[in-house]
Amino acid sequence: MKEEEFEFILEKGEGYFIEFKENLDKSISRELVAFANSSGGQIFLGVDDKNKAIGIEITNKLRSQIQDFAANIQPTLDISLSEIDNVLIINVPEGIDKPYQCSDGFFLRMGANSQKMSRSQIIDFLQHEGKIRFEEQFHRYFDFEKHFNSSKLNGYLIMSGITKNMDDISILENLGVLRKSGNTKRMLNAGVLFFSNNIDILLEQSIITCAVFEGTERIKVLNRKDFAEDIITNIDNALLFIKQSLKVEYKMTGEARRQEIYEIPLQAIREAVVNAVAHRDYFADGSHITVEIFSDRLEIGNPGGLPKGLTLDSFGKKAVRRNPIITNLLQRCNFVENMGTGINKIKELCVEYNVKEPVFVFNEFFTVIFKRKETIGELNGELNGELNGELNAKQIILLENIRKKEGINITELSKILDIPFSTLDKQIRVLLRQNLIIRKGSKKTGGYYVV
Repeated sequence: MKEEEFEFILEKGEGYFIEFKENLDKSISRELVAFANSSGGQIFLGVDDKNKAIGIEITNKLRSQIQDFAANIQPTLDISLSEIDNVLIINVPEGIDKPYQCSDGFFLRMGANSQKMSRSQIIDFLQHEGKIRFEEQFHRYFDFEKHFNSSKLNGYLIMSGITKNMDDISILENLGVLRKSGNTKRMLNAGVLFFSNNIDILLEQSIITCAVFEGTERIKVLNRKDFAEDIITNIDNALLFIKQSLKVEYKMTGEARRQEIYEIPLQAIREAVVNAVAHRDYFADGSHITVEIFSDRLEIGNPGGLPKGLTLDSFGKKAVRRNPIITNLLQRCNFVENMGTGINKIKELCVEYNVKEPVFVFNEFFTVIFKRKETIGELNGELNGELNGELNAKQIILLENIRKKEGINITELSKILDIPFSTLDKQIRVLLRQNLIIRKGSKKTGGYYVV
């Protein structure tokens, strides 16, 4: 350290990175731990509380005592020593294996002071550092007999191409989501997310909230759904909600089925939804993954921002998994590649689709924003008495429900969609005029079919 730098530090005084001490005492362990648990710093031995360098006798014994203090910290802390003007400088790096602890407890640098962490602060600290993962914790109120859903596990195994040659408990153990000790079975939160009933009661934060807004602001809600099933069903339901709310063009290709061209590539949207589910911060209870559809954009957001270890520079280049068990389970059933390629894949799909690349926003949430097209092109036929290039959201939802249950009648549709009979009749007439659906059967027993 140069003389002018030392003088500047003395003039500036103690702070987040600087601590002055006249002599060596046992409190040095607290300072070492606090700096290691924070961003690192320097302790100057031989400087009084008036920021004056009074000096200290620097001996091999003193150096050895300081190294002993560092060695007794758990885990052992690697420090370095230097000196200037009979002042001994202890250089403390930011710890790479946080949290660090001395015999007095856990300490953290708060401004110019080192403060002992309370129990709740330690928990928050461990969560922030990724030392405690939500998915690895046992769910306190999970009752295996009451909450476990065997059919969800069976469906997952089929999707993953796994033969069921063991009992459910053994399979869950091998998937890494259940721990068994004697007759006691304890489910990890990751297992609750995939294979349980009552997910809205057990893990309310896993809900995906989808909404369509009028215009470009969060003012008037046109449609809203809260999906509270297992992770995979939530993904499927969210994607269906989005499909029903976007503009779509039906292009005649000469094949039996028309080609559906959505204004945003569905595969890119799927990647964004899966990414939100796989990487959200499940400790952030009280907030949901959100899918928000405006007239000019689609926003998909998840609580938690960027996971620790991922920076803006490494975003899209480096794979950092906040929830490795959840990601691994999704990988097994081919929902993710688990190689950190999702972000680049979203960009590439948008480029190939000839739409604008999405915008990624990082704060308390991680949000992907897709730009919607202002027009989608023209369809053949008449829409509400005029030639138009798109179906509106109600008509798309209506078409999807007829596709799911062909032969359905208008009374059933009115109950399912909660749309008045007269309004629904007008929308059906539009689809009939466009030759998108046809009616078959008698007046009493007949229904509608997608062409």
